[in-house]
Amino acid sequence: MYFKNPTDEFKLDSSYEYTNALEVEHQVVEPYADSAHVAIFKDLQLFESVGLVEPVGTEHMYFAAMENKACKLTALGLHYWRLSKDRRF
Repeated sequence: MYFKNPTDEFKLDSSYEYTNALEVEHQVVEPYADSAHVAIFKDLQLFESVGLVEPVGTEHMYFAAMENKACKLTALGLHYWRLSKDRRF
C-alpha cells in the first residue's frame, strides 16, 4: 500500500522515472532510476490513468518525479482506499 493514510502524499524523485538512466540520451539527474522505484512509479502512473492518483504541484507524473514533488489520492482514490482499508471489496 502506497498511502498509509488517505490524506498522505507519496513523495517522488527522479529515481522513479525509468528514462532517468545513463543509457538513455537526455538530461539525467540524481538519484538515477532505481528498478524498485520504477515499478512503484509504473503502478502510480496506472492509478493516475484511471483517476485514482494525481500529481501535486504539476500537470504530469513525469514532472512530479523529475522535480521531486509528490502525488496524492483523488476523491475517487480516497473512496477506494477506504473500501480497501475496511476490506469491503
